[in-house]
Amino acid sequence: MPAPGITVLGNQLVTTDAGNLGGVHVSAHEPVVLRGVNFSGAEYACLQEHAFWDNPKGNQATIDAVLRWRANVVRVPLDEECWLGINGAPKAYSGARYQRAMADFATLANASGLIVEVDLHWGAGGTGLPNSDRYPGLDKDHAPAFWQSVATTFKSNRSVIFNMINEPYITSWPCYRNGGCTTPRVGKLGSWQVVGTQSVLDAIRASGAQNVVIVAGLNFSNDLSHWLKYAPKDSARAIVAGVHVYFDDLTCENPTCWTKEFGAIQDAGYPVVVDEFGEFDCGHEKIDRLMDWADARSVQIGYWAWSWNPFSCSKGPSLITDDAGDPTQTYGSGFKKRLENE
Repeated sequence: MPAPGITVLGNQLVTTDAGNLGGVHVSAHEPVVLRGVNFSGAEYACLQEHAFWDNPKGNQATIDAVLRWRANVVRVPLDEECWLGINGAPKAYSGARYQRAMADFATLANASGLIVEVDLHWGAGGTGLPNSDRYPGLDKDHAPAFWQSVATTFKSNRSVIFNMINEPYITSWPCYRNGGCTTPRVGKLGSWQVVGTQSVLDAIRASGAQNVVIVAGLNFSNDLSHWLKYAPKDSARAIVAGVHVYFDDLTCENPTCWTKEFGAIQDAGYPVVVDEFGEFDCGHEKIDRLMDWADARSVQIGYWAWSWNPFSCSKGPSLITDDAGDPTQTYGSGFKKRLENE
């Protein structure tokens, strides 16, 4: 049985139908908590490596390895220019071919019981190609077309959820929702005019897609302090607050702040997810504090860790040492134990 569809009911994620969620049978209209991993590669390999994936590859072996950790969600970062086939992105790995590769992976993952999150991770305004994940705000030039296309691709599949933007770092909450400001300069790419989350969400819904949409916080998705005031209005009532926590000296990295900011959003009737988190010392003491807090909420908050790639902890939070899914010590092994005990 494949993964169920996911929607929002109050401050919870619930299933739209019965299905297999990470190896566990769930009924229709059942509250669920998503816990899983970020599978990096598709956001940059198309530009830097002339491939759809880095390591591991987006195939059934990778899905099976993720499932052995008892995850039930996998996040797939996307590249705007590769999806749209613009600005000189390599033709063999962009446009319709890139779209097909991403959709095929989502189909495989869903069939195996995984919810898939797709997010706009790398992007840029104008005619340039991004060379990092520095994407401070949704670009008016391409983001609406990207999301209209992504939404059209997945609108019949409620087992795929959308994240509108990975880590925005413009400083204006009104502009984040309504657009009209200009981003900080991003190296040789320069800056671009921002389109608001409201316009992009409206474009997603106009496609007919009712999929869950994650709306990130500002300050690299760590700040949810004004999320309630500036959340876009959603005709489908299916938006979720998304946050990232890395214990890297941003503003909201302790239980007091989590309760104040994330808890207030839950109390106001919206779900919250930590769809990217980690720590940089290859340990798990810090992420344990976050997971303990999230698990203790009366409505538990889901979380998925960065990243399902054998990149070595020296280069960032890496969960695995090889494509087979053997965990790093002790960051990966600590997170794997948590998933296995849920």
